[in-house]
Amino acid sequence: MIESIAKLYAWYGVHPRPKLPKRTPANFGLPFEEVAFPSNCPKQVKLAGWFIPVENPKAVVVLCHGVDANAACLVHKAAMLAEAGFSTLLFDFRANGRSEGEFCTLGYLEKEDVLGAINYLESREDTKSLKIFALGESLGGSAIIRAAAETDKIRAIVSEATFASLKDAIGQRLKPLGKLGDRVYSRLEEIARVKYEIDFEEVSPERAVQSISPRPILFIVCGWDLLCSKGESERLYNAAKEPKERWDAQRALHTFACRTHPEEYKKRVTNFFLKALKPD
Repeated sequence: MIESIAKLYAWYGVHPRPKLPKRTPANFGLPFEEVAFPSNCPKQVKLAGWFIPVENPKAVVVLCHGVDANAACLVHKAAMLAEAGFSTLLFDFRANGRSEGEFCTLGYLEKEDVLGAINYLESREDTKSLKIFALGESLGGSAIIRAAAETDKIRAIVSEATFASLKDAIGQRLKPLGKLGDRVYSRLEEIARVKYEIDFEEVSPERAVQSISPRPILFIVCGWDLLCSKGESERLYNAAKEPKERWDAQRALHTFACRTHPEEYKKRVTNFFLKALKPD
């Protein structure tokens, strides 16, 4: 029984349901360019995305989606940032949307996908001299934080509904199993390591976020988040060093702060990035 449950969780976790984007930046009246670039990992996969330019951009923002999603989920945020004068790069993580890859790695190699996006922006004539900021939801927030711990090219971060550690995020999802949860986790961890080459212990935004200072980071906590517990949000915020900010979006489900509080979300995020433009 333990073996069967663990295999089911493993398969479901790393095999995103096929989803092609149902909308593009054109749906928001935004000019955009179809782009593709390789992940930064040795076993490179080609990642697909959209680059949305603005005239005289203040900076460029990389937008990263959560698990079982794609770049289309972030187009409304790109429109918000375009209005404030920021160019954006949206892309599908490995095995999601239009990107290559056999399976999702729950944040483990998605960090390398973010680094691939940074490399791509530095290769473009129109972005290589701009400051690079990043905004990530859930798994995307985890990937951005871990990438920023390895490169100082990400100058400011918005982390929304991001878990403190993959181990605890999975534990949260195993809670309905009660006492069986710990036993299932142990077997699940082994399957992930042996079959998919994923190290759960490495995916720890809580540990990585300590290396980001003095770059600023804004944490958005969703008040009705059933997937990322308040305890994990507290741990991640407490682990970060100054300068840091936090906004508790009441009545917001997981990654839904922009939908339940659109005006406040826009004000907080754009003001945060505008402030980050000032000289270090």
